[in-house]
Amino acid sequence: MSWRSSLGRSGGHGARNQNERIVCILNPAAQGGKAGGKVDQLRRGLDRAFAQWSIEQTEGPGHATELAAAALAGGADIVAAVGGDGTCHEVVNGFFDGKSPRCRRGVFALIPWGTGSDLSRTIRSPHDLDDALWVAATGMTLPTDVVHLEYAAIGGGLASRVFINVAGFGMNGDVASRANQGSKRLGGRATFLRATVAALLDYDSWSVGLSWDGPDGPGQWEGSVLSTFMANGAYCGGGMWVGRGGTMHDACMDVTVLPPTSVGRSLLDTWRLYDGSAWTTRGARRFRATTLTAEPLDGSPVLLEVDGEQPGTLPIRVEVLPSAMQLRGGWLNSPLLEPGAAAWRP
Repeated sequence: MSWRSSLGRSGGHGARNQNERIVCILNPAAQGGKAGGKVDQLRRGLDRAFAQWSIEQTEGPGHATELAAAALAGGADIVAAVGGDGTCHEVVNGFFDGKSPRCRRGVFALIPWGTGSDLSRTIRSPHDLDDALWVAATGMTLPTDVVHLEYAAIGGGLASRVFINVAGFGMNGDVASRANQGSKRLGGRATFLRATVAALLDYDSWSVGLSWDGPDGPGQWEGSVLSTFMANGAYCGGGMWVGRGGTMHDACMDVTVLPPTSVGRSLLDTWRLYDGSAWTTRGARRFRATTLTAEPLDGSPVLLEVDGEQPGTLPIRVEVLPSAMQLRGGWLNSPLLEPGAAAWRP
């Protein structure tokens, strides 16, 4: 049953939000450049859902972060990303100055107008514009974890950012680079699946060392990896279910390490990325972590992927920031109250 039909709504009917001011940060390049031509449609939808609203359009990479920070400084109650996962990533970073939230009362919301929109799957933000605005206006608001990441920047030196959904390294970085350089006209799943297959055919593995701490105690590991996923949210790569059984509200991330195998075996196991069982692959590891460090052991560059972008390489240091921001989603029942929501055991 879809979110729309289970809610029993149509056409975005619902109470107009009179008390909160929303600033929508629109990436006009989203949806293959189509989002920029839908500004009037967004204005009409906002006017139905909110009494106080405004739209800011991005002009290039990193601009959404600046606009989000300015909106919060200007007293916005809700800052909404209008675009895909890359837009979400930039807007979320506008909520933070390093590890520190800029504004504890500011709420993040999502209008999913992107190719991948994997975050929308986790927070149940519907793709219909009126329904997404109805969630932004009246949905459940929850304190949500984000993850702070320090890494080696592409241009040299160290850099840092936060991510809300999924990051990884190894083949993940290669897949993100291929997906972002290619055409996305076929949609998120087809784009990332094609990039994944291409990366597997150009097969490689990386030797890394990991150390972590978490609710089950500290751990260390060294070995060769094909891909590693660090999941705060549940989905990445156009629907790859790499955070199955986890939650964004448990103060830890779910880490899955996939081993190198033959190209044929990896291609045959690709379906496991989509049904949430990748961690059952022979030789895979899965654990929960509150902090994690990873470094290359043989000196070769290990590409990093963060919320669908490819900003740098290992070494990295990762730290979960519990309940660091307020997020409004389309949950029908609070995931905080679902018994065993975060329970999984390899």
